Amino acid sequence: VPLFNSHPPPYFINNARALGTLEGIARSLDPEFNCLQLMYPYALYRLMKNPTGSPVVESTLQSLIRSKDTGRISRPRVLKLLKDTSRFTGFGRRKVLWDILKTKGGKKLALQSLLAELRSIVLLRGLRRMIRRRVS
Repeated sequence: VPLFNSHPPPYFINNARALGTLEGIARSLDPEFNCLQLMYPYALYRLMKNPTGSPVVESTLQSLIRSKDTGRISRPRVLKLLKDTSRFTGFGRRKVLWDILKTKGGKKLALQSLLAELRSIVLLRGLRRMIRRRVS
């Protein structure tokens, strides 16, 4: 891929072609077939649980949910990920959220998100108090 100066392994193209062919065959038999819906449980499990402890999987997840500017968990990015996953798989957002929360990584993510929200609320309250003191 010249734009990103990356060189996928030789088998990558063959695997992509094979998956494309299999999806085409499946769609000819069932036009409603959704390959992402089929892969969803496995992909979610691998991303949230990261059973091998892969730093690549962890950094991929973090890049999807954290702000590039602050490095903190970004509510809009998490909501976009939830919305996109729902749209691509055809599953409802509640099901996707529930599936995420059932995993150990999902529970950790939820706790981190909650703590980030609480920190921002506490910061806002502190700023408001400072402003009120200076104004009066």
